[in-house]
Amino acid sequence: MINIAKAVLGGVMLFVGLSLDWLSSIGMGLLVGIKMVQFLPADSAPWIPILLIAAMGTVGILPFLIYPDSTYIVIGFLAGGYMLSEFGSEAMIAFLGTGLFGSYWLLFFVGGVIGAVLLAMTKDWGIVLSTALLGAFLVVDLFPYLAQMTSLLIVGGLFIAGSIVQTVMMQFEKSSER
Repeated sequence: MINIAKAVLGGVMLFVGLSLDWLSSIGMGLLVGIKMVQFLPADSAPWIPILLIAAMGTVGILPFLIYPDSTYIVIGFLAGGYMLSEFGSEAMIAFLGTGLFGSYWLLFFVGGVIGAVLLAMTKDWGIVLSTALLGAFLVVDLFPYLAQMTSLLIVGGLFIAGSIVQTVMMQFEKSSER
């Protein structure tokens, strides 16, 4: 059930991440919250995971509501942290033969800082590319039995398609504002 919700969120982020930047901001918070639930103790109360996910969704949207220009930094931090912590260790194992086991939070923080700096510098283009990339990964995660190369090819194709759709939509919105 969670994988289907992640894939739907990924599909929305893939094609309309920039247009619905508030949804991308909430979505990133929710994704991080879902990931954080895995680190809760097994004997925690059943309402704690729901509270944690809701709190992270609030962390994702609150800066957008208070100061909308901070959306770039928030989405960048959450997206960079999520992507590096989720896929960075797997990539290190695949390419280097070793990973950073047990260092989820270190990877999250480093990826978050890199993502926040990149999106603060690139603004709209950064949101287009980061939401397209993360959306592509989330959609492909719905099919865990695909071969790794097939999975990467599909992610690449979805990333290109999502980037093109979002770029066309961005150009259309800018031309209609004139």
